[in-house]
Formats: sequence, C-alpha cells, structure tokens
Amino acid sequence: VKFWPKAINEWILPRIPRKSGDSKVTAEDEGLFLIMILLLIAYGTITHFLGTHLWGCFIAGMSFACIDKHHWPHHVWVKQTKRATSWMIRIFFSATVAFSIPIGKLLSWPAFWKGSIMGIGPCILTKVLCALFMGDA
Repeated sequence: VKFWPKAINEWILPRIPRKSGDSKVTAEDEGLFLIMILLLIAYGTITHFLGTHLWGCFIAGMSFACIDKHHWPHHVWVKQTKRATSWMIRIFFSATVAFSIPIGKLLSWPAFWKGSIMGIGPCILTKVLCALFMGDA
C-alpha cells in the first residue's frame, strides 16, 4: 500500500502520452488497467505457489487502495471488465446451478404447481396488494 500508489501516481501515469481526440477511455485509464492486470497476474502467480491465488488477488486490489483520485481504480476496473463479467456470471450460473437440476424433475407437475404458487403468491400478489395502498404517485 506504500510503494504502488506512489509509483503509479508519480512515476508511471505522468509518463503515459496523452491521446489525441475524443475517446471514452483515456490513456491514463488504459495505463492503469494494464498495471492492474499485470499486478493481478504477477501476485496471483506468486501466491499460487505459496498456497492460494486468492492472496495475490487481494494484494493486487490493495495495491490500488491509496491512489490519489478517490475510487478511480474501481471505476476503471468496472468500466473495463463490465461485459466480460456479465458473461462469466451467466456461464458460471449455467454450469453450476442450472445444469445441476435434472430436466425430468424440472418439467414435472409438482415442480410446476409449486413454482406457480411461489410466483403468484410472493411475487405478484404482494405487488398487487401494495398497489392498493400506494396513494398518489
């Protein structure tokens, strides 16, 4: 938490050439994201051999905790990984939860009527009843 914020703020980012023209992602954002990925891979690899790669992921994230601009590394990370993250969540869900339910049990009559009761009662009926007490919107 001492070395990387100073190195990024004072040495690395000031040396990145500026982009010409209008772009959604600045050269500083691209440079910071590259540093994030490199540190994540480096720390993850090192700590993988020491026990678990999760230590490295944590240390890489903490390396950006004291950057001068408040929450800037977080915004850069989210902006750059948004599409990949949404697809990875879909893939992990389908590979774990969705594929673990047998089709025969999912498409059975007991599953259908119990699911319908759960959908109509808590999901739809509560909204209809709350609408009666809504008042002027």
